[in-house]
This record gives sequence, C-alpha cells and structure tokens, in this order.
Amino acid sequence: MRRGCLQQVLFTVLLLAAFGGSTYFWFTFFVKGRSLPTPNLIGRSIADARRLTSDLGVELEVDEQRRRNSDKVPVGHIVWQNRTPGAASFIKRGSTLRVELSAGPLVLRVPDLSNETPGTGMLRLGQQNLKLGNLGYVEADVRGVLAADPPNGTVVGPQSDVSLLVAVPAAPPRFVMPDLIDRRLDFVRPALEARGLTVEQVKFEAYPGIPDGTIIRQYPLRGAPVSSRDPISVVVSRQEETSIIEGATP
Repeated sequence: MRRGCLQQVLFTVLLLAAFGGSTYFWFTFFVKGRSLPTPNLIGRSIADARRLTSDLGVELEVDEQRRRNSDKVPVGHIVWQNRTPGAASFIKRGSTLRVELSAGPLVLRVPDLSNETPGTGMLRLGQQNLKLGNLGYVEADVRGVLAADPPNGTVVGPQSDVSLLVAVPAAPPRFVMPDLIDRRLDFVRPALEARGLTVEQVKFEAYPGIPDGTIIRQYPLRGAPVSSRDPISVVVSRQEETSIIEGATP
C-alpha cells in the first residue's frame, strides 16, 4: 500500500516537472523569442536610428513637436527614448519606440527689463534661471529699471547675477517748518501752498482773547524739516469750539 502511494506521488512530481519544463520552453520560444533587448538610440542621428530599428523590426516614431536641451547630444540627434535601453528592458518586434531630439545647449540671455519695477525684474530673472545681483537707485523723471549689467541680450550661464539700476522719483525740496503760531490761517495757507506744502487738517477751538482764524497750535513744530510729502495740521481759534476737521473724510 505504501509502495503504491509512493509511486503515485513520484508520478505526480514527474508530471508537474514535465509540464513546467514544457511551459517554460514554449514561453521562451513564442514570447521571449520574439522580444529583444531595447536598443540604445541616445546620441544617434535619425537616419542611423532608423537603420538600427528597421533591422530589429521595431518602428521608430520621432516626436517633432518637442525638443530637449542637452549639453552632450548634438542638435537634431536623439536625446530621449520612451523605453529604457539595455538587456533588462525588452521590446517586441513590431512595437514602436518613441524618441525626442536634442535642441542643443540651453542658451540663456539677459531679458529686457526696461521700465519694469524691481519686483517684476527679480521675478523675470528667476524665471530665466538667473539671479538678482546688486540693486542701485538713481533719481529720474521716469520710473522702473533703467539698465542691467550685463546688458539685456547678453548670453550668460545659469544662475548668473544680473545687477539692475532703477529710477526713483526725485526727492521733493525740504524746508524748515516756520513758526505759524499767532498768524492768520488765511494768510499762512497760500504762502505754504506756493512752496508745495499742504495744510491738510484744520481744527477749530474756542480760545479766549485770540481773534478768530488765528493759529494756536501746529504740527510739525517750528524748526522741523518738512516737504510736500508731510501733511501739516493746525488748530485755529474760533469763538465756538467745533470738532469739524477740514479736509477729513466723513
């Protein structure tokens, strides 16, 4: 009984081994036999690549819409393929191998940043793989970038520094704030405005013994530097005090 069981097990093992060997043989013959290692087309011309793929029974598809920059592969030669080359990657006969061509080395040029703001100029330099170097300012009637160093259109390497000269408005003339106390507002205001200074806020307060319309407080104080960019505020005497401020938005 035991001998019969042993023979049956041995027969089963031999049957499985024969089936496995047969499966491997036919798989190798029909499937792997029709496949071959993916050829390496990188660096080849299109004509050379077509001859190679034609001999292997593989279709070559060239993507004419896309190009890739490369410092190593000449312009017009294959720089990329959609299958990894080598014995570890197999391709079947009759299948398609897609490739892209080289556009040559990436050429970077300093962009024209004329009249751009410093922020926009820095953003555009970053988009071109360049960096902002020194940033200088000069007073001028125009606004924005006046010049770049290196000049626009210059061929430069990646991450090169580009310095910018930016125009800014000329600083307004500065004056020494006069003493306005005890002077009448209707005489003081025209004199200040003739020099580009503006009385922006006027508040009225009752002040015994001081005629109406007389300035009793001021800001900036006497002797302080003042320009057209500095608002001037005054408090003017009036018989009835009011909180209304001239020039203020309700």
